[in-house]
Amino acid sequence: MTKLLFLLLLLPAMSHSQFKRSATELAKENVHEYLTNKLFKSDSYQSVFFGQLTAEKTDDRETAWFIEHKFIITEIERIPGGKDSVQRSYRFVFYFDDKMNVLRADNLFE
Repeated sequence: MTKLLFLLLLLPAMSHSQFKRSATELAKENVHEYLTNKLFKSDSYQSVFFGQLTAEKTDDRETAWFIEHKFIITEIERIPGGKDSVQRSYRFVFYFDDKMNVLRADNLFE
C-alpha cells in the first residue's frame, strides 16, 4: 500500500519534469532556427551554453518564457589581400510565447 501511495505522489513530479525537459528542447530548437534563419543567415553558428528555461513573470501578456543563450558566430571579413574568418561570442536572452515561438531577442553585452 505504501508503494502505491509513493508512486501516486511521484507521478505528478515526473510528468512535470518531463514537460519541462520537452519545453526546453523545443526552445533550443526554436532558438537555433531563429539564429540561423533570421539573425545570422550566412554565418556559422556554434552553441556554447543554454541557461535554464524560466517562466516570465511580468505584466506583458505576450511573453511567457525566457532562456539565456551563449553562442559563437564565425564571420568572414574582407581584409586587404583576401578574406579572414573571425569568431565573435554573443550572449542573448530569448523570449517566447505560450507556444514556444521566439518573440524577441535581447543582447547581453559582456
